[in-house]
Amino acid sequence: MDAQNAPVRHAPRELHTDDIKIKQKPTIETRDDLIEEIVVAPEVLQKDYMDALAFAEEPVTIRIERGREKYSPSVIDVWCNGKGAEVLIDGKWRETRVLPVGMPVTTKRKYVEILLRSKIDTVNTNVTKQEHSETNAIERATSSNAPLSVIQDKNPKGVEWFTRLAAYG
Repeated sequence: MDAQNAPVRHAPRELHTDDIKIKQKPTIETRDDLIEEIVVAPEVLQKDYMDALAFAEEPVTIRIERGREKYSPSVIDVWCNGKGAEVLIDGKWRETRVLPVGMPVTTKRKYVEILLRSKIDTVNTNVTKQEHSETNAIERATSSNAPLSVIQDKNPKGVEWFTRLAAYG
C-alpha cells in the first residue's frame, strides 16, 4: 500500500550517441546521387529565430567518451563563431576552449550541437568491371567523431533534439 502512496522515482536514463543509429549516406554512383545533399538556405530568417538562439544557450550536462584510438585525447577543442567552449563553474560561465573527456561537464547546448554534428566518413571504393564498362561505387560509413552522453538536459525538447542531431547531424 505504501508504494501506491509514495511511488519510487527513478532518475532519467542517460542518452548516449552509441544508442542511436547514425543515418548512413547512400553509395555514390553518379553525380545525380549528390543532388539531395545540396541544402538551399532560406532567404528569410525563421520567425522562431530568437527562441532558437535562447535554446542554443541553455545548459546541458554531458560526458564525452574516450576515443578508441591508442592515445586518445583527454580534451576536445570546441569553438562556436570564434568563441571557445564555455563551461559552468561555480555558477558562472567560463570560456575554456576545450571540453574534458571522460568526466561530466555542463556546457551550453550550442557546443554540444557542434560535437553531435562532428562526424567522420570512412570511404571505400568498389570498382565493378563489366564487359564494356566499369562502375565506380563509393560506399560511405558515417560515425561520431566525439561520442558522448547527455547526463542532464532540463528542456523537454532536449531528447528529440539530441536524437535528431546524433542520427542525422
